[in-house]
Amino acid sequence: MKKIDMHEWNKQKVEELFSLSHQLLDTAKQLGEYHAEELRIHMTHAMDLAKSAAQNDLKKLEELQKSAAVEARERMVVYHKKAKILLNNLSNDVAEKAEKHLDKARDSLSDWLDDAEQKMPVGGDKLAKVVRDISDAGSKAFKEGRKLVNNAIDSADRAIHQVTEADVAVEKPAAKRASAKK
Repeated sequence: MKKIDMHEWNKQKVEELFSLSHQLLDTAKQLGEYHAEELRIHMTHAMDLAKSAAQNDLKKLEELQKSAAVEARERMVVYHKKAKILLNNLSNDVAEKAEKHLDKARDSLSDWLDDAEQKMPVGGDKLAKVVRDISDAGSKAFKEGRKLVNNAIDSADRAIHQVTEADVAVEKPAAKRASAKK
């Protein structure tokens, strides 16, 4: 790689790192807003519970707790979806930029090998082939690793979804039995 190209490449890396830091800050800000809203809801719920407890209204207290649990579960599912979207977008951007830089590094290594092949003694071309093969293997490993991470995230998402559905399914029959006994 020529010095002019390296200067441009370094300039691009700085700009990308700067934009990535802003993306990270925006993601953190959005997740913080979700948490702040959840805290506000919990404070309101705690105040309602305290009022009901002060009035010795146990039936209303029980209703408040049940409704709060159902609402919290629903909010958690929504929060999970929003957080996953934010993190997926960020992950994809980072992976694309990293892949671009890996390709640039491979090109630079390839250029160096082309120059070095002419100066190397016999067998230098074989060494250059080995280095290229290692470089290609590293690129393939990066792409496969990215696929594995995405698959693991999807598996975790399915597991969480199944757990939340199981909780909802367990609660509904219990409520029907209670109303049937009355």
